[in-house]
Amino acid sequence: MAVTTENLKRWIEQSNIDYVTYFIKAWIPFNAWYNSHFPALDGERAKINATKNNANPVRNGISAYLENDGQEGETFRSYLSALHHALQNHILTSETGIISFHEIIKEKNPKNLVNNETLNGITYYLKREDSGKLGVINQIQVFLKNSTGTTFFNYQHTEFDLEHLKLSATTTANFGALSAKQQENIRVFFLQLIPIITTNAIETNLQTTPKNFYKCDSYHFKRDTVDSYCRGNYVCKSLIETLYQLRNILFHGELIPSDGIQPIYKNGYFLLKMILEKVK
Repeated sequence: MAVTTENLKRWIEQSNIDYVTYFIKAWIPFNAWYNSHFPALDGERAKINATKNNANPVRNGISAYLENDGQEGETFRSYLSALHHALQNHILTSETGIISFHEIIKEKNPKNLVNNETLNGITYYLKREDSGKLGVINQIQVFLKNSTGTTFFNYQHTEFDLEHLKLSATTTANFGALSAKQQENIRVFFLQLIPIITTNAIETNLQTTPKNFYKCDSYHFKRDTVDSYCRGNYVCKSLIETLYQLRNILFHGELIPSDGIQPIYKNGYFLLKMILEKVK
């Protein structure tokens, strides 16, 4: 019996490795590790954040791979580069936005108050009150007082929305009635209180003294020149968060099956496998 083209095509397809399944198999022991390592923390998000931000075998292991000039380090950096390349070529979106090393590090802005800054006789007071969820606020307040201490601008809103502030035209907060300089001062102070700070894990401004990047094939990932305990700080945060978001869209049924996802989950799987070697 002659082998048909269709028969050959189907057997070739059967020979392909489903890396989504392998990613799940690697995630299960990783899940078991952070549950056992952080038993006092409640919920997966808290444990993932602790893995990203505190000294532990996973965080230390990733940093060690990045700093390693030998074969292990080169292999890890190559998988990291390939994952970044695959994510650029096939856009995936989770509940936190696009899954990309350019904007995956999202943290609460620790600055939430401009406390009575006085410029040209005008005192500015701005305060952001956060809710429990990253990026969601309970209230933003903007007060302006004149030289006699009288409040002449009083704005409050439940969303961090600069355009809403600019369009305010109430009896207590008429943005258009302010001088151009006062409007600009408010805009500058307001943006200082943005709820989420986003960090790009890809370094574009390369420096060698001190070295601020890891060369990963044709890409350069950010190396922390300040944190001497974890030079791979930015990569640790971005990689763990990326793997977690890849897990979420898969487990929550948000992932649309296609050929483009295989390179993403392939390199995610290999990176997870190397990370698991550090927690045996």
